Amino acid sequence: MKIKMFLFTGLFLFSIKVFSKDPNFYIYLCFGQSNMEGQGTIEAQDRIVDSRFRVMQAVNCSNLGRTKGSWYTAVPPLTRCYSGLSPADYFGNMMVENLPDSIRIGVINVSVAGCKIELFDKDNYQNYVSSVTEDWLKNIINEYSGNPYAYLVELAKLAQKDGVIKGILLHQGESNTEDNQWPLKVKGIYNNLIKDLQLNADSVPLLAGEVVHADQGGICASMNSIIDKLPQTVPNSYVISSSECTAASDNLHFNSAGYRKIGIRYAVKMLSLLGYEVADPGDPKPVSIYFEPECATIGSNWEIISNNEASNRSIVKSKTGLVNRSKSTIGIEDKIEFSFSLDEKDTYDFYARVNCPTSNNDSYWISVDGADFATIDGLVTSGWKWKKLNSYLLPKGGHTLSIAYREGGADLDKICISNIAISPSEIGDTAENICLPNTTTVGATQIETSKGYGLGQNYPNPFREKTSISFEIPTSTYVSLKVTDMLGTEIRELAGKFYNAGNHIIKIDNLKLSKGNYFYTLKTDKFSATRKMIKLDE
Repeated sequence: MKIKMFLFTGLFLFSIKVFSKDPNFYIYLCFGQSNMEGQGTIEAQDRIVDSRFRVMQAVNCSNLGRTKGSWYTAVPPLTRCYSGLSPADYFGNMMVENLPDSIRIGVINVSVAGCKIELFDKDNYQNYVSSVTEDWLKNIINEYSGNPYAYLVELAKLAQKDGVIKGILLHQGESNTEDNQWPLKVKGIYNNLIKDLQLNADSVPLLAGEVVHADQGGICASMNSIIDKLPQTVPNSYVISSSECTAASDNLHFNSAGYRKIGIRYAVKMLSLLGYEVADPGDPKPVSIYFEPECATIGSNWEIISNNEASNRSIVKSKTGLVNRSKSTIGIEDKIEFSFSLDEKDTYDFYARVNCPTSNNDSYWISVDGADFATIDGLVTSGWKWKKLNSYLLPKGGHTLSIAYREGGADLDKICISNIAISPSEIGDTAENICLPNTTTVGATQIETSKGYGLGQNYPNPFREKTSISFEIPTSTYVSLKVTDMLGTEIRELAGKFYNAGNHIIKIDNLKLSKGNYFYTLKTDKFSATRKMIKLDE
């Protein structure tokens, strides 16, 4: 008897260990038709995903290296093997960004492009399936074993061994346009999910998104008046507005930006239901930040030249005689680097004011935050023109932009980072890093005398409490290093003495500065340079 009891106890404890669920793993079920499945183009920015955001793979995808029923970091596509960007992507991104680090988010997405809501009616789906004539739609349904509702429930039960189902996300309606019974049909599906998964309807809300809005020319926009009535039928349900969520050219699907926006809106509502009040980001405040390349951290393969047509009356260009640079050979001597800080997460366009008269001198390499360099080519201009370099979705906080020369001879005057999607004009606004009086190094003679001297970018930058500044001098000399505000008022002298030749680092841990932008300037008898640093709240 004791032996039997021991075996039973051991097996019981083993089963608890294997199937124990994490109460901080919040799982959301997603279903619907093509807009929930995801039709948006997946861009590089969409593949940057926090590992706390997970997806349970719905179908086997050898091209993705994923198998059905396993969890993976939620890098799109999140539905089938070749689906596109969906609302679920930025729902999850927004959730993990605003929840405590101890909480993970998981999604399961079983959606069928072109289907009516009847496909998810567990009692009548067969009648609908038998009426389908399109082969492509039959093929999608067959990927879910001919019964997408049962397929979703199967995956959901598997997921419940790992975490807790916290909500249901729906986007469907295009194929049921003008169907006034749609809210009742959705109610039946929702009630079945609650029952079959043994959930509490009071704690598992249903969020349903509007189809492409009339303000985007949505061809099914009339359906939104029916979708908006869902909360009158399903008590714990909420409608997610599609207003200003941009559409693809077919006016039926959202484009990538539209999927991002409506996905974030799903998350804002769900976060509020969880007790986390997060403002709807809506359209972020317009931002345009300008930089003078000659006032940045410049590699030795660039030179600064006087130019009266340029902003700050100077430009930078790669030195003559250099061979074209491939990505694999880019070194620190080839780069110009800027540090900047953003107050809001958004997609930012990067522009450059350039003079590139021929196709032999019209390209650069560009990288943000140390990512792989991207080729920017085809910048031929007639005189000085603003040209778009690239776009990046960037989070709030500090960043670094690196520009490396690719072809010799391209003239670079100014950089603009903006989220307003309108190209700058003329010479643009005043740069954030404009060099202080008497510190701009212009002309070949002054550049020649700077050999062996260098002033590094403070690290970390931006900083809160502590940072360090490095500099290099080729001979023993008197060095002055001072911090000034944006108006040039001296805040503090960090160094004012003789230093031996070599590299030096000045560590700063008690520099009492309020939040904002500052400059630090190094001067010797033969060299002067200025860099910008950004102080964050402590």
